[in-house]
Amino acid sequence: MTGKLLGRLAIVLAGFVFALTGGPANAADLGGKVPPPEPIPIDIGNDWAGLYFGGHLGGVIDGDEDVVGGLQLGNNWQRGNFVFGAEGDISFADETFGTVRGRLGVANRKWLIYGTGGVAIDDSDTGYVAGGGIEYKIASHMSMGVDALYYDIDDDFTVVRGRLSWHFGGGGR
Repeated sequence: MTGKLLGRLAIVLAGFVFALTGGPANAADLGGKVPPPEPIPIDIGNDWAGLYFGGHLGGVIDGDEDVVGGLQLGNNWQRGNFVFGAEGDISFADETFGTVRGRLGVANRKWLIYGTGGVAIDDSDTGYVAGGGIEYKIASHMSMGVDALYYDIDDDFTVVRGRLSWHFGGGGR
């Protein structure tokens, strides 16, 4: 090969390398602004806020060992992982009794662990109730759980019961 041919081949090769490496960088400078990527949604877990209604079934674990069933109605508010609310319930066994209670708990995604306390009322007397429980969201608008409540009305007794509740939302975060 001659020197001229080698020179031309070197120029063609340099142009080819420049086109492969320098071409895309120049093209980016010609266009408009590239839009930022869409934000990735973050799953913050379930919302426990809002109205709920449900039923419970359990038993007295000391005393007469009666079967207890009934209904509950409540409302929760949520700030971060902290859940607070109010609940009223009515239960049926040998006698009818009910409660009006406050609830305070901590939510971790689908789980809610709470303490509760308030006023207990039966057919003839008024006393207090205290206890705690745990709930799990089995769907966005349904939870199941278990709680234990200590009652001091005429006499004292403890009820352990399973719960199933439907949540209607709207309590605010």
